[in-house]
Formats: sequence, C-alpha cells, structure tokens
Amino acid sequence: MIYGARRMYYPIYLDLHDRRCLVVGGGPIAVGKVSGLIEASARVTVVAPVVDARIAQWHASGKLEWHAREFLPGDIDPAFLVIAATGDRAVNTAIFQLADGRSRLANAVDDADHCNFIAPAVARAGALQVAVSTSGKSPALAKQLRDEIARDVLTPERARLAEFLGDWRATVKQALPTYQQRMAFWESVLQSQVPELLQANQSEHADQCMQALIAQAVEKN
Repeated sequence: MIYGARRMYYPIYLDLHDRRCLVVGGGPIAVGKVSGLIEASARVTVVAPVVDARIAQWHASGKLEWHAREFLPGDIDPAFLVIAATGDRAVNTAIFQLADGRSRLANAVDDADHCNFIAPAVARAGALQVAVSTSGKSPALAKQLRDEIARDVLTPERARLAEFLGDWRATVKQALPTYQQRMAFWESVLQSQVPELLQANQSEHADQCMQALIAQAVEKN
C-alpha cells in the first residue's frame, strides 16, 4: 500500500463566542455541527430549504437563525467560520472554495481535501477538554480514543482540580511575575498534596497548602 504525503495540522482552540458561523445544510450531520457551535456560544446561521426537527427547534427558541432556502454566495460575507454539510459533495466543494477564497475558516464535511480546518473528536469534563485527531485519516478511531480518554482520564476528580487551579491563577500571576516562575510553580502544585486534598474533599486544606506553596515560591524567587 502506498500512503499519501502526511498533512500536518496546527492544533488550536477557537473562541467562537458571539462570532457569526454559517452552516449550509440541515440534515443529521449538520445537526452535530450546529450543536457544537451553539455550545461554543457562536451566532449560528443555518441555510437549507428543509432542516432536521432539532434545528427547527433551536430556531424557534432563538438559538440560531434559519434561512429556508438554497445557499447564496453572499451568505459567506458575514461569517467567521463556514461549514458545508449539504450531503452533496459537489455543492460542499463549491461552498468551501468560495469561503476559502475569502479567507474564512471553512470545512466541507467528510472531505479533508476541501477543508482548511478539521474538527477533532473532543472529550470533556468540566473545564477540561482533550481533542483527538487522526488528521482526517480515521474519524472512527478518533472517536474511539476520545471515549477511552473520557472514561479513563477525564475523571470528576481531575475536572475539580482544573476548576480549583483556575480559581488560583490570578493570585499566582500577581505573586510570580514571569512565565518561567509560574510554570515551575504549577508543576510543583501538581506534585504536592493539593490533588489528594481535593480528592478527599478537603478544599480548605487545599487552599492552605496553596498559600504555603505560593509563599515558598515567592521567597525562592
């Protein structure tokens, strides 16, 4: 078997809050894409003559705009991100080419050759997110790995730890002015008693431990 040249992707998390995102298509595949965009607080517009009942429901509740018609090139103009999910490969390709030509983030579903970004399989637990990608080679394998990570790695204890550490970020940044100092500090926190204290629901003791660790780090630096 001859393998094609490997395409490397740059992993990134996008802040889509209040950004206009366009989904062309209204079937089951579009539903999954729309759901993720709504969860990311994007301003979603769907263009499709007919849509799945879930998309119609989201439209009725004000979670998205739905234009019940065929796609028009001008639909791309206000969009930051465009997803072509019509079920017609040729139409998806044409939409991608228009969007890519206008420097939009664009994805033709299940067609890696007509995407300038791809969506990974994502496992979530609270503030924690782990994205898994096979660079478009096998979405099924990415989903299997995602499910394993969600089950075995992203435990409720780790989600709680992430929230706790986030609550302390501003205090640590004020006490330790350089990036190197803060990185060394956070590594020391993860090796300390803090994770075990939180797992034992001893948050007050964890706070006290953090205060002591910060004082030690300030004195050291």
